[in-house]
Amino acid sequence: MAARTDYRLLFAGIAPLLLWPWIPPWSDAILAHGLLSAIIFCVSVAVLEEVLFRGFLQGWLLRKIFFKCASLGLSRANWLTSFVFAAAHVWQHPLMLVPEYLAISLVLGYFRERYNGILVPVALHVWYNLALLLLPRTL
Repeated sequence: MAARTDYRLLFAGIAPLLLWPWIPPWSDAILAHGLLSAIIFCVSVAVLEEVLFRGFLQGWLLRKIFFKCASLGLSRANWLTSFVFAAAHVWQHPLMLVPEYLAISLVLGYFRERYNGILVPVALHVWYNLALLLLPRTL
């Protein structure tokens, strides 16, 4: 039986290519120790954040009946995790980017639930981080 294409996942993967002109790139300071170190940083941060936010927090919330319920098409676990994720980025990023972090987190949380695990959100998060690092410098 042939595998079906997940068009939502395909769109989530293409989104950074469509949106990169409006998203501020990471500071050049990330490249202070070279491109390889920056790439390792991007991958490490994505894995760590997904384990903490989607793996631990959202996973824990999903075990609670109240948080399994949907609000605006997404679980309450996803909403709460995403608000915490966005708030966690405020210390290092301008407040005007909070809605972007919230939206990205909701997408990652959606795929955490759709695929019942964190592998897909980790891959998307790594891609998003690498896109923020590399796209503005190459296109």
